[in-house]
Amino acid sequence: MDVKEAIAARYSCRAYKPDDVDDALIRDCLQCALLAPSACNKQPWKFYVVKGGKKAEIAKHTQLFGANGFTDSAPALIVVTAKPSLVDKAADKIKDQDFSANDLGFAVGHLCLRATELGLGTCIIGWLQANKIAKLLPLTAGEKVRLIVSIGYPADQPRPKKRRSEDEKIVFGERS
Repeated sequence: MDVKEAIAARYSCRAYKPDDVDDALIRDCLQCALLAPSACNKQPWKFYVVKGGKKAEIAKHTQLFGANGFTDSAPALIVVTAKPSLVDKAADKIKDQDFSANDLGFAVGHLCLRATELGLGTCIIGWLQANKIAKLLPLTAGEKVRLIVSIGYPADQPRPKKRRSEDEKIVFGERS
């Protein structure tokens, strides 16, 4: 599978087989995440792989108002955190950008594409109770829970992708 095929095949998996995912496969995906670019090479991310009872505790903190019930069936959750430095925070204010959020997006994208290539399903979860999840993990000072990625062998099939037209979403600038 090449990169374009992985991009086309990747979808938000919301049903998982009960089969455990070998830690070596998850590590492989995370090694790809670590290769992602980041602003000033800060690499603000950290990844906590959770399985078993701890996974069940964290999963319940993603299920606000009935959302994300599928996290119960995922064999593993990857909690993604960021710890921006004071310089990062100042740069964010000056440039009106959240550089660490952009960086996490690149890293999680790499992780999910590699998982797809390995036959694993993923779903990126931002609807969560970050403070409650943080209390369940050995976070360092200033580290914040930003996302969770569920990962496992898919028990569902991807739905057809609905995308807006290229004409609506791609604009080439004027040429002189």
